[in-house]
Formats: sequence, structure tokens, C-alpha cells
Amino acid sequence: MKKQIRIITLVAIALMMNISTNAQDTIFKLNNDEIISKIIEISSDVVKYKRQENLSGPVYTINKSEIVMIHYQNGMNDNFNQPNNYYTNTSLSENKTIYTSTHYVVTLNDGSRLKGRVISQNKTEVVILDNNIGEKKIMRATIKTMEPENGNAIRVITLNDGSIISGKILNQTDKYTIIETQDLGTINLPASKIKNIRDFEDATVSNKGSIWFKNPNSTRYLFAPSAFQLKKGEGYYQNIYGIGNSVQFGITNNVTLGGGLAGPFGAYIDTKLGVQVAKNVNIAGGILLGNSFFKIDDHNVGIGLGFGLVTLGNYDHNITLGAGYGIVDNKDKTDQMKKPVYNVNAMARVAKKFALVTENWMVNVTGNPFARKNISEIDEHYEVFYSYAFRYMGQKSTLDAGFVNTPSLFEQGWLVGIPYIGFVIRFGKYKDE
Repeated sequence: MKKQIRIITLVAIALMMNISTNAQDTIFKLNNDEIISKIIEISSDVVKYKRQENLSGPVYTINKSEIVMIHYQNGMNDNFNQPNNYYTNTSLSENKTIYTSTHYVVTLNDGSRLKGRVISQNKTEVVILDNNIGEKKIMRATIKTMEPENGNAIRVITLNDGSIISGKILNQTDKYTIIETQDLGTINLPASKIKNIRDFEDATVSNKGSIWFKNPNSTRYLFAPSAFQLKKGEGYYQNIYGIGNSVQFGITNNVTLGGGLAGPFGAYIDTKLGVQVAKNVNIAGGILLGNSFFKIDDHNVGIGLGFGLVTLGNYDHNITLGAGYGIVDNKDKTDQMKKPVYNVNAMARVAKKFALVTENWMVNVTGNPFARKNISEIDEHYEVFYSYAFRYMGQKSTLDAGFVNTPSLFEQGWLVGIPYIGFVIRFGKYKDE
């Protein structure tokens, strides 16, 4: 019996020694670092500890202001500078605390740039925990800009297994990405599980959950433009009927410059300025100048047109209302248009690679130049040109095939209309991952 008690006692002592040897405290810092340690003392300002790998070594000191939490080996926690938006995640390591506050890039008037988390701020100063130099107090008067390091845009994250998560990136390192979602809350994603990340405006999530590449031709319908702008450095080449050629290029994110050849008949140049004024609302305006190469009816024809556009919707599903007004140079005489030109255009993406497009113009004419039935040879009226097309989309190109019609052609038996065909190829900085 005594022998058994001795064995049990030795086993208990061995277990206690093993527990003591493996016992560890973990210090979680504001910069996401972890210190595996043995806490020696906690005072009003500092925490003293020894490193777990060298318990017989020196005692280290760390300011409480740098600590989010201490997790003790017995399972208890001490919270210090714990922000409102933090969470504990066990997917990386047990009781791992991640600070989810948005990372900022602060640019000062003298050109200095700090990167880190905003600890506190008021009307006169900002306190930032810089990734390299620690906590710094900065007067607002010295701050030129302060922007989220990862931006405020919604991103679409595709994981290796095909899962899709959308939200705003709060923090991103080589090991993980923290994303704030609308429906799932804050999620930590290990970098090894992420396939790609793209801007939400550049991608569409279908009802079945698949990612569609961004629409490569959202800034134009068949000929008429939308209020969407090319980004700086992006451009495209367009061909219509094999003879009409044009090029458009983004000078800035808000200014597009272009021009083209209407086959052997004439040429034009145009510019468009646009901006997004609200979610799914874009406005734009511009000028188009054109002139014929050869005389028509013994006279050259020129046109100068100012136009305005409003586009409602996103890149894949939208409607544009436009109006233009200007001058026409014909028969050696320059006249102002008597009434504006109007157009109504729409686009609907019905599948990953297919969309439906319609472009419709209303042009004021005098008399009956199209020889329509029951139309006066004197009175003014608006003549309608309408079209409908099927668009095939690749990642950097589109092909449009459809029909253009007018009431005059319809009366003459062209019930479907005149065939239309055109294509667009993107170039420059345009890319879709």
C-alpha cells in the first residue's frame, strides 16, 4: 500500500512539474504582436515579464499603453487598451485576439507619412500607433491627409475552394486579411486560403455565387456614350461596320478624350467629363466636333454638339438619358439647331458573357426627309432612330450584333431593321484579374 501511495505521489509531482514547465502567459500588443512569457509583475504603468524561452534570463518591461490584453496560463484575461472593435478568433491560434481597427496612412504637411492605427482623436489632435515608431500625438493642423490604408471600397474575395466573401478590408498582413462584412460580421481569412481580391465595382456576383469579370464596355452603348468614365490610362478601340473607327482614352479618372473616322465620309473629335454624384448615379458632359471630308450636295457638312448625360445603375445594368444641342454648318451656312437632340439608352447583363443593349435617338427634322406616310412637307417633328443588339463579352473585348430601324424603314417593310455589327477592344492600363 505504501508503495502504491509513493508511485501515485511521484506521478502527481511529475504532472505538476510538466504543467509548470508548459505554463505560459501571452501578451497581445496593439500592433498584433504576441509575446509568449511569464508575467512577473503588473504595476500602474508597466508590465514586467520573462520570455518563455528563457525563464532564467532577464526581466523585460513593456508599457501598458502598448497592450490590448494578457491571457494567463490559467485561462483568465486582463484587458487593458482593448478597443471597441476587436474579436477573439481561434482559427489561427487559441484565444488569438486581433485588433480590427482600420489602418490609416497619415500624410503630414512636411511630406512625412505614418502608417498605423488611430488610438484616439479629437478636434485638435490625433494619436496614432505607427507601425515603426510607436505612439505619436499629431496636431490636426499639421495633417495634410488621413486615409484608410486599404480604402473604404467594398472588395470581393474569392477563396481557393470557390467561396466568395464581400466586405471592407480592415487590416491585411502577409498572414491574414480581416474583412468587415454586412451580414457575417468581422471575419479573419488566412492568406493561404485567398485566391484573389478585387474591387466590388469591377466584379459582379451572380445569383449562383459565381464571379463575373467586369464589363469591358460599360462607357458606351453602340455609338452613344454613358456617363461612366474610363479610368486614367485606360482606353479602347471601336470599329463599326468595318469602316467606322474610333479611339477613346482616359486622361484622368474624370476626363476622356477621343475621336474617330466615319469611314471615308468624315472625322470627329470629342471629349467627356464625368463624375459619380451618388451610388448608382453618374453624370457627364462633353463636346463633339465633326466635319465631312467631301462635299455633300456641293457643300461640306460640319457639326458642333454639346451634350449632357445621366446614367442610373451599375456597370452591368443601367439606363442613360442624354441631350445635345449645338450648331450645323451646311450649304456654307452655320445655323443653330432648332431643338435639342435626345437619346435614351439601356444595357442589361443577362449572363457572364452576354448582355442586351438598346440605343435610341430622337432628332428634330423639318418637312419629310425620310418620305414617311402622312407626314407634312413643312412641319417640324422628331424622327426616331431605335436599335437593339446582343452583346458578347470577353474580358477585354465585346462584339455587338443587332439591328437599327426607323419608322420610315418600318413602313417600307423593314420590320426588323438594318443589321448592325461592331466590336470594342480594350488597351492601356485596363485589366481584369
